[in-house]
Amino acid sequence: MIRQITFAVCLCASALGLVGCQGGTNDADLTKSARAYLDKKDTRAAVIQLKNALGKNPNSPEARFLLGKALLMTGDASAAMVELRKAQELKHPEIQILPELARAMLALGEGSKVIEQFSTTRLSDDTATADIMTSVALAHAMSGDADKALEATASALLAKPGYAPATIMQAQLAAAGNKPDEALALLDTVLAGDPNNERAGVLRGDLLYRIKKDLAGATEAYRKVLVTTPDSLGAHIALIGLLGQSGKAAEAKEQFLALKKALPNHPETSFYEAQLAFTELDYKKSREITDKLLKFMPENVRVLELAGAADYRLGQFLTAQTFLAKALKNAPGQLLSRHLLTQSYLRSGQPAKALEVLQPVIGGKSADGPSLALAGEAYLQMGDAKNSAAAFKAAKEADPGNTRVQTAAALAQVQTGNPKAIAELEAIAAGDAGTRADLGLIAATLRQNDFAAALKAIDGLEKKMPQRALPHGLRGQVLIRKRDLEGAKRSFEVALTMEPSYFPAVASLAALELSAGQPELARKRFEAFSKANPRSYEAMLALAEIGARTGAPVSEVTKFAREAVKANPAEPKARLVLVEHLLSTGEAKVALVAAQEANATMQNNPEITEIFGRALMASGDAQQSVSVFKKLAAQLPDNPRLQIRLAEALLMSKDNAGAQAALKRAEALQPDYLPAQRGLVLMAMLEKRYAEAVTMTRSMQTKNPKSPLGLLLEGDIESSRKSFDAAATAYRSALQITKSTETSMKLHNSLLAGNKRAEADRWAADWLKDNPKDASFRFYLGDITLARGDDAGAEVHYRSVLELQPENALAMNNVAWLLVKQGKPGGLPMAQKAVSLLNDRAPLLDTLAAALAADNQLSKAIETQKRAIELDADSPMLKFALAKHYLKAGEKAYAKAELEALSKLGDKFSAQAEVGNLLKTL
Repeated sequence: MIRQITFAVCLCASALGLVGCQGGTNDADLTKSARAYLDKKDTRAAVIQLKNALGKNPNSPEARFLLGKALLMTGDASAAMVELRKAQELKHPEIQILPELARAMLALGEGSKVIEQFSTTRLSDDTATADIMTSVALAHAMSGDADKALEATASALLAKPGYAPATIMQAQLAAAGNKPDEALALLDTVLAGDPNNERAGVLRGDLLYRIKKDLAGATEAYRKVLVTTPDSLGAHIALIGLLGQSGKAAEAKEQFLALKKALPNHPETSFYEAQLAFTELDYKKSREITDKLLKFMPENVRVLELAGAADYRLGQFLTAQTFLAKALKNAPGQLLSRHLLTQSYLRSGQPAKALEVLQPVIGGKSADGPSLALAGEAYLQMGDAKNSAAAFKAAKEADPGNTRVQTAAALAQVQTGNPKAIAELEAIAAGDAGTRADLGLIAATLRQNDFAAALKAIDGLEKKMPQRALPHGLRGQVLIRKRDLEGAKRSFEVALTMEPSYFPAVASLAALELSAGQPELARKRFEAFSKANPRSYEAMLALAEIGARTGAPVSEVTKFAREAVKANPAEPKARLVLVEHLLSTGEAKVALVAAQEANATMQNNPEITEIFGRALMASGDAQQSVSVFKKLAAQLPDNPRLQIRLAEALLMSKDNAGAQAALKRAEALQPDYLPAQRGLVLMAMLEKRYAEAVTMTRSMQTKNPKSPLGLLLEGDIESSRKSFDAAATAYRSALQITKSTETSMKLHNSLLAGNKRAEADRWAADWLKDNPKDASFRFYLGDITLARGDDAGAEVHYRSVLELQPENALAMNNVAWLLVKQGKPGGLPMAQKAVSLLNDRAPLLDTLAAALAADNQLSKAIETQKRAIELDADSPMLKFALAKHYLKAGEKAYAKAELEALSKLGDKFSAQAEVGNLLKTL
């Protein structure tokens, strides 16, 4: 009890600090301005001014001291400590520095150091001495030593009789000792001498509310503080909490609006808004706010913890782990951060890491129930049933009335196959007003495919959530598994009548329509939802996915992905989908721009940083991508995938040794990690160590007989050393494990390369007979046939692609080009349509220019060819085509200029003979 109350006082003046103002022409003016802002409690402005002052004079002791004080007021104790120590080194008066240092140490949880360093400190100023001794008293209280806390408080009052903070400390100690009347009397003494004392007034309200249960008296106390101090953050927040817990949600919301009006730019207001969003399950909004706060307060424990909690709820485990680990490093006593970090590791399948995080709090006799229950889950994931059972037993003994602990233990028993566990979960759910046990029971019965029991459990959940969509959505999912599609549809429709913005129900209904071959109905459903909920990025992403699945133009898919980002710029998934889509369509430069924007917006998101590195690689910036992946791999050293990314970037930058080392680190982090093994095989192939590479693939095949990867790699090795029969054998074996268009192409290609064209043709015919809608294989056949010089045959294959995918712009472009080349009609309209579907591709514009030239629309042909060159300025073939268009149009001077520029490329351009011949005609 003492720890809880005194810690609140320690942080009662805490704020989080956003920045954004300027002024002053020199460091003295700026420092003076900052002092004025601090007097008005405008810490965000003060921090800006002081940083500007230090930019002009880094050795200003006063600016360093004031910045430390301001940062401490914002709650950034780590940064405050740095500045205060610097001020101390610069000989700023210790009368001012030491009290602030003591407060910073308390905020960092260093109470023992405060006691050690300041217990005997006496300063020449009585008020400063009283201030220091009050901090010592608080340190003792935080350690649970009430007697020593009282002694230190007495010393403070001896130094400065009537010192209000010390008297308030006395009141807190009295309250912690179950002496509320004494505590209230002490506070009344403070308020009699200083009716406007905000801390005393707020604490008085807290005592009336928390201990006396006098809601009316507490409300009156908080409101009295707000009369004298309208911008009292503590009174506003306390009143909001009181009203909310009293069931007066509307009044609580009104009080929050009053807080925003009184302190619209106060960082603590922003933090409270983020907390409020979290409690209302709006985790995305909570993250948007914490992201802004973290830009200015990167070390603040409370913000880091809240950001980690929100990301955990959103399933963003990597970022959650980053935030929570940092919070725990800054404040090892934060049990919530420790529990959330543990849960994040468990959800991402890292039980050993989870146990490592828990170790400091589960080893002693004072271990708490929730920590022990989490340890039980970790042991269970590791397959250690004995230690798991022991941990859960200890958890229930440590906290027998905790339903969360009971539920976790019962769920663990379900996983071990204990037949009594379901009944235990049912009993917990029936006796608990919360929903955790109900949800666990539903999940447990579904894992056993006991649909009747799952539906019964959902009925129980619905009684606890009569106006919510969740129970109906869950019922629909169970009915789908029972093959009752009509019943499932009715449940999802009911869910939407309960909550029209409940996206999972819309997505489920659309999925039913897609599986029934009705993509247009699904599309219309998402379009209607998007219209009613314009900020729903999920609906836009769903429309993008439907477009990709149904062969919609790439530009349409891109449009929906961009709309998803626009709907919610702070949503990582929307940005990831957009960049991934652009990369998959070969739009490296456009993808890089989108990735740069995403990275600038969400600098703390590892997935965004990773795709930014990939975009850099795709655009050819190997060195920058290496830098990005090195930094990311250092932040998340246990992630093998990031070592693979780093290896790819190092290989691209021609650092083979570095790439090999990164691949080995990935394999060390996760033995038998297939991507790492694949990378090592490819490295051996690259360096022509073929025998070693084959040995590695054979090992992969033995260890992972159900994976085709080892066989595919063996086929690639044999192809690279021109052993095409052996390659074909490996690819056939791979296809027996998994049917794949890519593997089929490789087999067909190896047969052709081995001079077995008849067998290759039979294989292609058989594959298409079994897979008649495989447009990718047909496109491949078109490319192979075109490479053989069979233009008519290639046209047949590309047209067969268009029969399956009428809007496939690339197939359309190829047909148009072949028509122009063969002098057949119809090339121009087809090229125009291809460009209308995909208007930012240089090859398509090149084809359109050729079609326009063939139709004698030479000015349009030249204009179109120039547009193609703008998109790919490094292509000499595009410039050569432009020269030809100029010649055909009679523009000899322009043609000559282009041809002469091409002639200077020498061997870098393969068509120099033709360039020379054309120049001779000019």
